[in-house]
Amino acid sequence: MRAHEHWHLIALEDLDSAKYLHLRSFNTLLFHVQQCAEKALKSYIVLKKGSVKRTHDLIELIDLCMEINKEFENLRSSVAELNPYLTAGRYPDPTFKKPSQEAMQELINQSEFIFTFVATHIAKKK
Repeated sequence: MRAHEHWHLIALEDLDSAKYLHLRSFNTLLFHVQQCAEKALKSYIVLKKGSVKRTHDLIELIDLCMEINKEFENLRSSVAELNPYLTAGRYPDPTFKKPSQEAMQELINQSEFIFTFVATHIAKKK
C-alpha cells in the first residue's frame, strides 16, 4: 500500500467511526470528524509531495493543498468548522458547549464532504 493510500484508509476509518458514534459518544465523534479531515488532506499532500509536515491544523493543511491545487479553497469553511475539534470536548473546559445532535450530524457531513473532495482529486491524479 502506498503512503497516501494508507492515510486515506485511516481517514475513512475515522469517518466510519464518527458515523457509528453519532448518538453514542459525542466527545469521541468530535475527535474523529476532525481526524478524518486531517488525514484525508494529508493523503493528498503525501501523494503530491511525498511527505507532510507534522501538524493537526486543518487551515495549515488547506494552505499546503492549495500550493498544489487552488480548488482546495472550496474546503476552507468546512475545515474552519472542524478545526477546533482536535481538542474541544476532549479535555475539561467550562466554556465548551456540547453541539446538538443536528450540529453533530452537520460536522459528520462536513468531514465526509472533505473526504469525498480529496478522494475525487486523488482519483483525477490532478
